[in-house]
Amino acid sequence: MNGGLTSEVAAGLLVSRPPDWEQLDAPADSVVLAHPPVPEGHFRPNLVLRRSESDSVSLPRLSTAALAGTLVLPGTHIISSELWHQQLDPQGPMVEGRQQRFVRVAEGQVVCVDRWLFSDTGGSLEATASYALEQHTGMRPLFEDMVFQMRRAAPAAAGIPAGPAGAEPRLDQAASRLLQTPAEDLAPLRAEQLHRVSGQISGPESLSLLLSMANRDALGRFDAAGAREPVAELQAQGILDGRRLTPAGRELVQPLRGLQAQFTASAVGPDGSTGMDAWLGGGSALVAAGPAASALKSTAIPQGSCELLNIDAAALPVFLAKWLPLVPSWTVGQYPLRLSGELFERRLNAGSAVEAPEGLGEAEARMWAQPWVGWNIEHVHSGRKLGWVTAGDAGPFLATADPRSGGVALEPEPVSAVWDTLVNFILAAAQGAFDPR
Repeated sequence: MNGGLTSEVAAGLLVSRPPDWEQLDAPADSVVLAHPPVPEGHFRPNLVLRRSESDSVSLPRLSTAALAGTLVLPGTHIISSELWHQQLDPQGPMVEGRQQRFVRVAEGQVVCVDRWLFSDTGGSLEATASYALEQHTGMRPLFEDMVFQMRRAAPAAAGIPAGPAGAEPRLDQAASRLLQTPAEDLAPLRAEQLHRVSGQISGPESLSLLLSMANRDALGRFDAAGAREPVAELQAQGILDGRRLTPAGRELVQPLRGLQAQFTASAVGPDGSTGMDAWLGGGSALVAAGPAASALKSTAIPQGSCELLNIDAAALPVFLAKWLPLVPSWTVGQYPLRLSGELFERRLNAGSAVEAPEGLGEAEARMWAQPWVGWNIEHVHSGRKLGWVTAGDAGPFLATADPRSGGVALEPEPVSAVWDTLVNFILAAAQGAFDPR
C-alpha cells in the first residue's frame, strides 16, 4: 500500500491503484484500470497504460505526433502540453516526459483526458486518464498520483538513447533555450483551435427582450408592439412564434428558470475589448458572447451583438477555453513581473510598442514581446473574480492587483493550472459554494 493505493505488477509495470478499482481485459502491451462500476449514464473513470520496448523516438516528435492525432478527433479541444518529470526505474534518474491535457464533448458528456508520454532507452510509455468534467476535482489529482508512482518492474535494458526516427518537428527555439531542453513548437495549435461561431447572432435589444422572458412563455401585447424589430429578429431565428416562445426559445431560457450561477467574462487587448455572459441552471447554460478574445478584429459578430446559444452545463468551461482561448504554450519563469498600474494599462491597451521596464530577464523579455490579452471571469452573485494575461507563445500569467500600491503582479502559470482553476471556480459556483451563509 502507498498513500491508500495498492501496487501490483502488470504488463511489466509496477502500477498503483485504489484497492476497489478493477483491472480490465486489455492487449498484452496495455493495462486498463477502471473505477468501480458507476450508474448508467455516468462516465466510468479509467487509466490506460501502453508501453513499447522498441521504436524509441525523440520526445518532441512523440509529443507532436500525439497532439496531431488528438487534434483531428471530433469535439476535442487541446488545453495544454507541458514538461513532466518522474522516475521510471526504481532508484533511477528522473526522466523527462510530457503531460498533455485535452477535453472532448461527445454524446452529451464532457470528458477530460490527461495523457503522459515518455520516450527513453527503455522504449516509449503512454498513460491516459479519462474522467468526466464534473469528476475533475477528485479524479485529476488521483490520476496524477497513480502515474507519478508508476515504475518499471525491472530496470530498462541499456540501449541506444531515444533519437530521431523520421522528420523531427519544428522547435520553439526561445522556449527550448529557457527550458534547457528541446521543446516542440506549439504555436500551430492556436491557429488550428480558433473559436468558431456556431450560435444565433442576436442584437442587444433582442437579447434584452429574450432575458425578460425568464418567467413567461409569451410577450404581452404592449411589450410586443413596443419592440417590433427585436420581436421580428427573434421570430426569424425561430425563438418566437408570434408572441410566444417556440420549443427552441424555451430551451434557450431554461437556465434562467432554474438559475444556479451567473458568470461574466471580459477580455481586452490592443485590438479592442469583448465580453460574454453565461447563466447556468437546470443542467444547461445560456451563453451570450461577443467576439472571441483571440479574434477581436473579427466581423463575424457585429458591434454590440452577441453569439447566443444553449449548451450543456458541463460544456461551459470548454466554451470558455475556446473563446479565451486556453491552448498549449510554454510558460517559463519563476517570479512575478511587477508593474505599476499605469504601465500595465498602457502595455495592455497599446501593445509591445510600449517601452519595457529596465532589467528584464530573457523570460520576461520574451513575454513582453508577445501579444497580450487581459481577461477575467466573475461570479456575479458573490463578486468573486479571477484574472489573467495571456501573452501569446509565452502563455498565461495570473494577474494580481495590489490595492495598496496600485501595482499589478503577473505571475507565470502553466495553462493546465489555469484550466484547473477555471473548472473548479465554475463547479464551486454552480454548487453554491460562493453563496453567503
